Amino acid sequence: MFIIRFVFIFFLIIFLLGYVFRLFAGVFLKRFQNKYGGGQSQKQQRPEGDVYVSKTAPKEKVVDKDVGDYVDYEEVDE
Repeated sequence: MFIIRFVFIFFLIIFLLGYVFRLFAGVFLKRFQNKYGGGQSQKQQRPEGDVYVSKTAPKEKVVDKDVGDYVDYEEVDE
């Protein structure tokens, strides 16, 4: 009888600890999300399906003009 009582109390304690852990983890995660995830709500909200393309300035070429001559590539069959 002692073994059955011990196992029952053991599983009851494990169940209650799991429930309490999930409760505190949910509260902690909500606080964390409000503290660090709140920046996402400040972005401009667009309706779903709306397409937005941002224009960027054209980039300048990185290679100088006096680097060398252009060599046409020709594939050679071996």
